[in-house]
Amino acid sequence: MTFLTPQALWGLLLIPALVLCYGLVQWRAKSPSSFALTAADGGRAAASWRRRLPPVLFLVALTAMLFSLARPEANITLPVRTGQVVLAFDTSNSMLAGDVAPSRLAVAKARALQFVSRQPGSVQIGVVAFTNGGLIVQAPTKDQAAIRAAIERLTTDGGTSIGEGIFASLTAIADRPIELDPNGIATDIAALDIGSFSNAAIIVFTDGEEIGGADPIEIARLASSAGVPVYTVGIGTLRGTVVPLDGFSIATALDESMLIEIADTTGGEYYLAEDNPDLQGIFDAIDRTFERQGERIEITALLAMMAMALIVVATGLSVRWFGRV
Repeated sequence: MTFLTPQALWGLLLIPALVLCYGLVQWRAKSPSSFALTAADGGRAAASWRRRLPPVLFLVALTAMLFSLARPEANITLPVRTGQVVLAFDTSNSMLAGDVAPSRLAVAKARALQFVSRQPGSVQIGVVAFTNGGLIVQAPTKDQAAIRAAIERLTTDGGTSIGEGIFASLTAIADRPIELDPNGIATDIAALDIGSFSNAAIIVFTDGEEIGGADPIEIARLASSAGVPVYTVGIGTLRGTVVPLDGFSIATALDESMLIEIADTTGGEYYLAEDNPDLQGIFDAIDRTFERQGERIEITALLAMMAMALIVVATGLSVRWFGRV
């Protein structure tokens, strides 16, 4: 324990002085005329421990008050939930589809923002956007304002490569470049060790329509080897709709098969956004580690409250037993 104003500890010298004075008063009180304190039940002498308990409580309270004047600090160890979650968004043109209102991307943003708002400040959250390639929009951070801003400014363009999105998410978690040859990806992953990140997870928001790029299942195996589960969130409907784009009408529908396989490969789970609007299942399922972290906290208020509580108890006992303070 340390003190911000240690000079106030000189006030503790008052305690032995008070003890000495109390002992002197008790010694003088031991006379035939003054020793017999009477109780309300008929003049019986109060028990010795009853006479001493209220003054002892007052003395402890005073000691705590004097300690609080020195503004003590202590290391308080608390369980803190830590971890990293990367939110990967499909921002391809198919996410403009309105089979879920107002659009697939808008629904993905809304679900993600709701998820972010429920996370404790100790969890780092990153944002990745993927079309034909993956882009880290926001590196993992505890700044929820920055996270929300990154999500809200996402726009659509291009095709879809879920594998590139997961790979960019792994890069964000590893916090370093990861070299991988897309042409020999199956061979590379067998020998690639990006480290272990068991307190991290990836959540992919997509309609599941894959057009090319890195094989998402092979990238999912890489995530699995790093201990990173991938939770996939299907955005859209199975019946689909038509999206007008540059004078063409493009048919698009939710493809769940790829998303289920990715989740199964990594130990994650697949969720349909329309059935899980608050993503409660992902919130409960994401593996979180708890670290015990020491933090120096001023405990002045705690000591002051303890002192006040002792004073109240001592006063109540004194009034109850002797009819006075």
